[in-house]
Amino acid sequence: MTKVLVAPLDWGLGHATRCIPVIRELLLRNCDVSLASSGHALALLKKEFPLLLAFTLPAYHPVYPSTGSMVWKMASQLPKFAVAIRREHWRIEQLISENKIDLVISDNRYGCWSALTTSVFITHQCNILLPKGYAWLARFIAMVNRKLIEKFAICWIPDSGDNHNLAGVLVANDKKIKTEITYIGNLSQFMTQRQRAIKYDVVCIFSGPEPQRSILEKIVIKQVQQSGLRYFVVRGLPNLSCPAIRSGNSVDFLQGEELQTLIEQSAYVIARSGFSTIMDLAKLGKKAIFIPTPGQTEQEYLADRLMQMKIAYSMDQGSFDLSTAWKESAVYTGFCQGSDHSELLTDAINQILLRCSLAGANRPLSSSEK
Repeated sequence: MTKVLVAPLDWGLGHATRCIPVIRELLLRNCDVSLASSGHALALLKKEFPLLLAFTLPAYHPVYPSTGSMVWKMASQLPKFAVAIRREHWRIEQLISENKIDLVISDNRYGCWSALTTSVFITHQCNILLPKGYAWLARFIAMVNRKLIEKFAICWIPDSGDNHNLAGVLVANDKKIKTEITYIGNLSQFMTQRQRAIKYDVVCIFSGPEPQRSILEKIVIKQVQQSGLRYFVVRGLPNLSCPAIRSGNSVDFLQGEELQTLIEQSAYVIARSGFSTIMDLAKLGKKAIFIPTPGQTEQEYLADRLMQMKIAYSMDQGSFDLSTAWKESAVYTGFCQGSDHSELLTDAINQILLRCSLAGANRPLSSSEK
């Protein structure tokens, strides 16, 4: 039985939720799966898979600005992040040694690799985009990102490698990366779409780090309450140790089947343009209005790309106007529910498990095993 450790990043919940289909596939193959993360990400996975062994990794604790430059705010925290990466690497080496781990699957945790076992890195950012005015940093950032990815045996990209992918240049194959690149298709926590009667005109999902999450909620809630639309709000305040608190037409947090049902009952979804959210909405074939986190270049690029593709309308947070967004969004198609390329994930997992099996067969026996 292959022993697998799955370790998603704890910046928000997207990295954890998109690991759910990976874990399900591994369990279907009778793998012995363990979890490793921190904060809400680890709590969410423990709730989703209560029977799995779980370990705590060092947390990154990123701080986002309420105003000012996102780049400089993140740059000022680089020493803290570097320490977290080193600490999580030491912890992973310890867990591998103590638990005889055969395979580590890391979702954007750069320190979760080891020369002692097969290590896989999941990311949708082979290419990290910088804001205008910071082009002089691009080559250096690309080199650092490339060197960190090359610590891993394989890099899995949660998208398709064709011209109709969701993430565009973010997932374009950097030919300089020496690590093997494999596209594994869209990763969504949701199951197959079910047809449901539309109950709400719009469902608002507020997610992401503070203080921007609260700023977005304040901007949108006031407008949606005055709009006359049938609406429901998911506030994005996870307290995974107790049932979600409902109040009228809002709830603090939803996940899994409850969240899928709510989205299926909505005509539109207003949300951040995070890539995990985009994959979830693509899975369900929904229409959306996106509001990217200010200064988060990745979300701004994805929102703009989906607008250019006429899939979803987007608007900046500072100038958001619901009435305008509602009118403009009428000419956008929404996500077309088609192939999510799930066969790519199946193939990738089959290949990596075969690789682990061959590596195990060729591994010299320890003195205790002889």
